[in-house]
Amino acid sequence: MTASYSTVSAKLGKVQPATKSISLEIFDAAAAAGHEIWYMWGMGSSSEHATGRALDLMVRNEAAGDWIRNYIWKNRRRLRLQHVIWEQHITSTVTQPGVRRKMADRGSVTENHYDHVHVLFFAGDYQKPGSPSSPRPSTPGKKSVAEVAKDVIQGEYGNGPERVRKLLAAGYDAKEVQAEVDRILDPPRGRKTVGQVANEVIRGLWGDGESRIRDLREAGYNPTDVQREVNRRLRG
Repeated sequence: MTASYSTVSAKLGKVQPATKSISLEIFDAAAAAGHEIWYMWGMGSSSEHATGRALDLMVRNEAAGDWIRNYIWKNRRRLRLQHVIWEQHITSTVTQPGVRRKMADRGSVTENHYDHVHVLFFAGDYQKPGSPSSPRPSTPGKKSVAEVAKDVIQGEYGNGPERVRKLLAAGYDAKEVQAEVDRILDPPRGRKTVGQVANEVIRGLWGDGESRIRDLREAGYNPTDVQREVNRRLRG
């Protein structure tokens, strides 16, 4: 016999009211379609769960997980979906919207999301099925991952858990942004970092004016990024 929603959601925690309403909707919709969610987890210490806008929906078989993932994606605008993860694949409404992307192997069935669907929503009021779909918040998506990474490097998002919280609140994938930050600060072998090139510019090794811009571009560096770092170091 399938457990009741109150039993399944007993340890959901103090999630956002909209998140709790969504969890009930998905539970009821899945049950009506013949699929079981046997446990739900919401509030927690991890970065996304700490927002109160994330859910883990535990399932016993692939068919249930497929159905739940597809239901959430089908109703993504009304539910204010940010991203959904199932079977080691993430689908985002912000980063490469709609593209089902493979994730790194985290080492276990649960960490790779083979026994549960993980979902993160944007903040906002819950809208019942049949209500007009609300537009996705306008803040996320205004900047590319590369642009946000540059903001991170400039210190606009802080460090550590604070950075993760701010990126998530702004609607960005914190791990993807950090990967781009790492790529910028630790370029492929044989390439110099923006900081190293900036130091060379300050020492006069790249000339000035249009010739500097041309030479930097031909060497594969972004003149704007280099100049920004030069300005930052000179101010410091």
